Amino acid sequence: MDERHLLNELMKAVAEEASDFVVRPHLPGLKKFAAFAYVAESFGYRYYGHAPGNAALNNPYFLFRRMPDAHERAAALMAANPGTPGRAQLPGMQPGNGFSPVPAVRREVELLYSQMVVDASGRYNPRVLSNILVLPIVMAIFLIFPGYTIGNVLIAAGIWFVFFAFYLVGLGVTRQRRAKHLARLSAAGVEWPPRGDV
Repeated sequence: MDERHLLNELMKAVAEEASDFVVRPHLPGLKKFAAFAYVAESFGYRYYGHAPGNAALNNPYFLFRRMPDAHERAAALMAANPGTPGRAQLPGMQPGNGFSPVPAVRREVELLYSQMVVDASGRYNPRVLSNILVLPIVMAIFLIFPGYTIGNVLIAAGIWFVFFAFYLVGLGVTRQRRAKHLARLSAAGVEWPPRGDV
């Protein structure tokens, strides 16, 4: 999903005054998506984390909920910037550069990015470990064909230990990043995840 498609989804929700909308980004990284979340909030739709029921997916859907003053925000923006999104100036973004925030809003975009990093760290859950623990069973099935020689079993065990080592390293990095971004949010007075967690 490119920038134009994200903007189309946002403008459709604004026009319909939908209570929420859900998107799955295909942008290169969460920083661009955080900039989109800033634009969405300018139009009255606040980023609310992963949509219910798909947080464990590698590329989950994200939920945006309508704010009480959404109508006023959208009306003021549309009056100030007539034109189609993408051709008109996006709020808080550099003219003609898509989702590239201006220095004045960079801190707010970084806080949205921190919220997204915290959400992403939740995908590194016990399901990942259970997949690694199931791997020896899969390997045992595949070893039926070449046979259970000591060499084949040692190779399979080596492969499993490499995957397990990657899991441990990934878990450490994820916990460190989560703690760093939670500290940034806490210092800014942002409660994340929001109450009534989705």
